[in-house]
Amino acid sequence: MTGSGKTFTIANVIADLQRPTMVLAPNKTLAAQLYGEMKEFFPENAVEYFVSYYDYYQPEAYVPSSDTFIEKDASVNEHIEQMRLSATKALLERRDVVVVASVSAIYGLGDPDLYLKMMLHLTVGMLIDQARDFASAGGIAIHP
Repeated sequence: MTGSGKTFTIANVIADLQRPTMVLAPNKTLAAQLYGEMKEFFPENAVEYFVSYYDYYQPEAYVPSSDTFIEKDASVNEHIEQMRLSATKALLERRDVVVVASVSAIYGLGDPDLYLKMMLHLTVGMLIDQARDFASAGGIAIHP
């Protein structure tokens, strides 16, 4: 049902709560629509988009009738992957975050503590040992 004021109602609850919020949508299409609407309701907030980064995903399968094994195949959308990282970063750094996510995107996220341990915090003028510091982080996230 459209035009019933659901998004407006949700936006008012978010505004009243003043807390980081995740809005779940049943699929990517509705998540994209909600994301656009939330950006309009909260132009000063960190409104983020967190959906599955697969453009295409075929899980592995076995077809007993033909004794056929179908290998897993997937195509990752790098832009959506960056948007997911932006959402994660915003949640770690800000309180005015609204994350719009699809239900399928919240599965298999991994350990938040491990994510935090992989971050390397740098400041202007800081001396670093590139080989040691980057290797120990296991990845890199640069914060100004």
